[in-house]
Amino acid sequence: MGKNRAPRLFLLLAPALFLVGSLPAQEPGAPPPERPDRQDEVLVTATAFPEAPLEVPWSAAVVGREDLLGRFRSLPEALARQASVMVQKTAYGQSSPFIRGFTGFRNLLLVDGIRLNHSAFRDGPNQYWSTVDELSVERLELVRGPSSVLYGSDAIGGTVNAVTRRAARGAEDSGFRAGGSLYGRYASAEDSWVGRGEVELGSGDDWGFLAGYSSKDFNDLQGGADTGVQTYTGYEERDGDFRFDRWLDSGVELTFAGQTVRQIDVPRTHKTIYAQSWAGTSVGKELRREHDQVRDLFYGRASWDEAGGFWDAGSLTLSWQRQAEERDRRRAGKGSGTRRDISGFEVRDLGLLARFESESSVGRWSWGLEAHHESVDSFRDNYTGGVLTGSEIQGPVADDASYTTLAAYVQDELAWDSWSLIPGVRFTRVSLDANKVYDPATGGRMQVADDWNALVGSLRGTWWLDEGANVFAGLSQGFRAPNLSDTTAFENTSVVELPTVGLDPETFLQFELGTKGEEAAWSWQASVYRTWISDMIVRSPTGATDSSGTPIVRKDNVGDGWIHGVELELRRAWSAAWSSGVVLSWMDGEVDQLKEPAAVVVRRPVDRLMPLQAVLDTRYQPQRGGWWIEGWAWAVDNQDKLALRDETDTSRIPPGGTPGFTVLGLSAGVPLDEDLDLGVSLENLGDKDYRVHGSGLNGPGRSLIVTLELRF
Repeated sequence: MGKNRAPRLFLLLAPALFLVGSLPAQEPGAPPPERPDRQDEVLVTATAFPEAPLEVPWSAAVVGREDLLGRFRSLPEALARQASVMVQKTAYGQSSPFIRGFTGFRNLLLVDGIRLNHSAFRDGPNQYWSTVDELSVERLELVRGPSSVLYGSDAIGGTVNAVTRRAARGAEDSGFRAGGSLYGRYASAEDSWVGRGEVELGSGDDWGFLAGYSSKDFNDLQGGADTGVQTYTGYEERDGDFRFDRWLDSGVELTFAGQTVRQIDVPRTHKTIYAQSWAGTSVGKELRREHDQVRDLFYGRASWDEAGGFWDAGSLTLSWQRQAEERDRRRAGKGSGTRRDISGFEVRDLGLLARFESESSVGRWSWGLEAHHESVDSFRDNYTGGVLTGSEIQGPVADDASYTTLAAYVQDELAWDSWSLIPGVRFTRVSLDANKVYDPATGGRMQVADDWNALVGSLRGTWWLDEGANVFAGLSQGFRAPNLSDTTAFENTSVVELPTVGLDPETFLQFELGTKGEEAAWSWQASVYRTWISDMIVRSPTGATDSSGTPIVRKDNVGDGWIHGVELELRRAWSAAWSSGVVLSWMDGEVDQLKEPAAVVVRRPVDRLMPLQAVLDTRYQPQRGGWWIEGWAWAVDNQDKLALRDETDTSRIPPGGTPGFTVLGLSAGVPLDEDLDLGVSLENLGDKDYRVHGSGLNGPGRSLIVTLELRF
């Protein structure tokens, strides 16, 4: 495959282009310009309590409401321009972020601090992050690297917290108030229409209520100039949410909230005959493959702050979450009609989370307890010619199963004149019971039961150079306990997995050194990191395939390896109106894998390794809160470092690797009135054909995106 070297040249020149851009310079002797950026940001996820992003010794980012309402059409895509993040798309409704080299169940997604990850999460890219309505979210908080001390299993590559919208707290004795908003978005590349309506009620500083409903209709996606329309990619989504907050005179806040998401007929195009070959990729054989996704979350919470003493701050959260998936697959039969199988699962998670902060003479302590009990059912029914021919013992994971997690953690924040240190430790116990599991040896039914313990620690620190700049470093452990997908999966997705017993937890250790700051017209964040991988559960091709040609894989704790990388985020306010930014990410990594037919352990690149990437933007906003315009470029290098699984994933990854690309765009926003905002974005101006590494379809071609928000 011929390599496109233009992105690499762009990436190498990016810092120079940023620094020598022909923009208005600050006059000599003039005071430092104000940065035309977002409002003051708050980060909760790094330490579990609110702090300024500059003050925490983690590489972190906040994605605000402007971005969530603008160019990006889903929650995962809103992370796509962040450092060390690559958003892979198996299908148009199935986006999965890679964070510092990890995806799927090696990243953790929280919704208002509550785990979305469940025991049926699959290895590799999956669709579950797309089941959070980005329009119901006020901001996304991203913390890169392991956060297992605070959040337990899965918090390895990164942790993302979707902080949902709430009614504003009114002034004391301000009386009853009512309002709301209407939002609409149109995108020409997929001829999509997205709408949301919100109602907001409240009474002074006593209580507030917000409810919203979102409707999304995506038609088939138009790719670049040569790709054209990518047939069988559209789908529908319907979402609803509410949140009620009650503020008591004692300082306690009571919250009750709920969310529901329904994704309807989301096709997995690359596995079907409707897929398009691009740069040598193969075309699927299935007639249809569609997924329905359901997620319901309800929770109640009591929280308080600045109470003083041992119980200075804290929160108690009781949650119930239901996540369900149904897959409908149709394949050509052998003279007896179409073969069809419908499979799925339902996970019901009852959770309890307690977090506290305590003042003491030896630092500020944060500590807590967490418990989850998941009940799991699954099924698979087979049809031929429309007639039910049988039902399997289980669906994608075990039927009649449970997965229980109990954990406790403690963390201390010690501060001196210019130093701060945060040590922490967490103990977790996980138990699994599965009553209906397919036995690959006999073809019958078996039971699986196992349990695991994990003790992890973290030590992070900050050295302040002055009031606006610091150096931070950290050594953090992460772990992932085997879940139902690891141990009981009997599934055909991009590979065929069979149940496997006797697996051990995966462990990770990451060292990070970085700096962040805000000085005059400059702001920056930069990090170097190295992650050591031990006992990772690796899915390796056996060399065999099933009747449809899908590779059969085996699972083993053979994955020792490493990932290291460099991140740079730099922003310059050239004047009160002009600013420019650059985000650079590079990483490399290898992990042990099994190579068949002799089951020899070989060290190869990690699965879907993120290529070198840069994002540049220049923004003009003459008055804060007024109209603005921004030009941006997104450049990604070639990726020819492939894992063994990558080499067999021929429907998503071209032979020899994925070509690089550079995509250009323009975005603008105009406040038409005090309560009416218009947004316009022109994306992929060159109508480029491109694909994010590991994706099952190409990105949008030239596209016009228009958004309109009315508040009342």
